[in-house]
Amino acid sequence: MPEVSRQTVRDNAVAASRKQFLMVDQTVYLVAIAIAGLAACGNPGGTTAANKPDKVQIAAEGPFTGAQASIGAGALQAIKLALDDFNKKGGIHGTRVELVIWDDAHNAETAKRLQAGALSDPKILGIVGPMNSGVVEASEPGLESANPPLPFVTESASATRVTDAGFSVAHRVNARDDVQAAVDGKFMIDQGAKRVEILDSATDYSRPLADAVVSYLKSNAPSIVIDRNSARNGQKDFGTLVTRIKSFNADWVFFADEGTETAPLVQQMAHANLKIGQNIQFLGTDGENDPSIITTSQGAYLGAYASNITPDPQSLPSAARFVAAFEAEYGSDAISKAGPFYGSAYAATEVLLQAISSAAVNNRKISRADVINHLGSDTFTTILGLIKFDRKGDVPNATVGIFQAKGTQMVAVKQPTG
Repeated sequence: MPEVSRQTVRDNAVAASRKQFLMVDQTVYLVAIAIAGLAACGNPGGTTAANKPDKVQIAAEGPFTGAQASIGAGALQAIKLALDDFNKKGGIHGTRVELVIWDDAHNAETAKRLQAGALSDPKILGIVGPMNSGVVEASEPGLESANPPLPFVTESASATRVTDAGFSVAHRVNARDDVQAAVDGKFMIDQGAKRVEILDSATDYSRPLADAVVSYLKSNAPSIVIDRNSARNGQKDFGTLVTRIKSFNADWVFFADEGTETAPLVQQMAHANLKIGQNIQFLGTDGENDPSIITTSQGAYLGAYASNITPDPQSLPSAARFVAAFEAEYGSDAISKAGPFYGSAYAATEVLLQAISSAAVNNRKISRADVINHLGSDTFTTILGLIKFDRKGDVPNATVGIFQAKGTQMVAVKQPTG
C-alpha cells in the first residue's frame, strides 16, 4: 500500500476516534445531568429509601386442610397467585409482601390462637379470611381490640352478623346471607316449587341462612308449603330424614350446608327413589357448589343446583387473565378442583394489597389504622370488577351465582343477580 494511503488511514482513524470520544463524553455528560436532576427533584412514582417499608406481611386464614380443604385449598392457591402477581409489579414501594399462612381448620379457638401472636406485630397489616362465618364472628372482637386493630377481608364469610356487628376491621367481597337467601328463594319460586324441605346442618353458618330462606318464601310465596328440619354436622346416616322428606312429598330440598353432608344425603335420597332432576329438585349453597360431590355421591348429585355468594370467574371478562394464569400455575384441571371461593380469594387479596399500597409510610413503617382508613374509603380494581365497601364493610349489590351439577362440573346456569 502507498505511504500516502497509510497516512490517510491513520488520519481517518484519529478523526473517528476523536468523534467517538466526543459522543461518549457528551453521553456521560447528559447522564450525569439526568442523575443530578433526579437527585435534586426526587423520583416521581418511584421508590426512595423514605417510602420503602422495612417489612410487610399479610396472613391467609382458612380451613386449608382437613374436612373443608375443598373450600380452603383453592382459595389459598388464589391468594398465593395474587401475592406473586403483586410482588412481580414491585410489591409495596419496592418491598416484597410476605405471606403468613394460618390453617384454622374451621375452628374458632384455633383461629384465635393463630391470630394472637400477630395482634401486637405491626408488620402483619391484614388478613385475607377467615373463611367461615363462625370463625370470623369469634375473631372479630380480638382483631378490633388489637392496638392498632388488625383488619381482614374475607372471601366467603356470609353471615349478616359479620358486618352488622359494627367492627371497623370487618370487610368482605362476597354477598351476605340475606342477599343469597333472596336469590335462592326467588330461584325456587321461579322454578315452580310447591313443597320445600328446608334443611340446615346445625352450624352457625347454615342455620341463619336456612331461616332467611324460610322468611323469604313466606313473604314472597305464602302458598309454598315448608317443612323445616336439621341434619347434624358430620352425620352419615340420613335414613330418618329421607323418610320424612318422602312422606312430606317435597318437590324441592333446600340444604344450607358446608358440603360435607351432601354426598351421603343425596345418595340415600336416590336409594329411596328420590332422584334429583326427576321426581325431586335440590338446591344447595356455597359448599355444595363443588364438583367433587358428583363423584363422591356416585352421580346422585347430578342435576342438583347450588348457589354461590360470588360469581363464576370463568363468566367474567375481567377475570379471563386470572383464570388462564390459575390454570397455568396449578394445572389444566385446577379450576374443577379449586372449590367455590378461588375467585373471591384472589379479589380479596387484591383489595387488601391495594389498601396497604395506598397507606402512608412513616419511618419505614405502615400503620394498620391507615390501611383500615383506605379500606373504608377507596375503590379497588379487582377481577370481580370495581369494589367499594359501604360503611359496614359490605359490597352493595354483591353478586350471587346459581350453578348446576352437569357431567363432572358445576356449570353456571343463570345470569348472576344481585
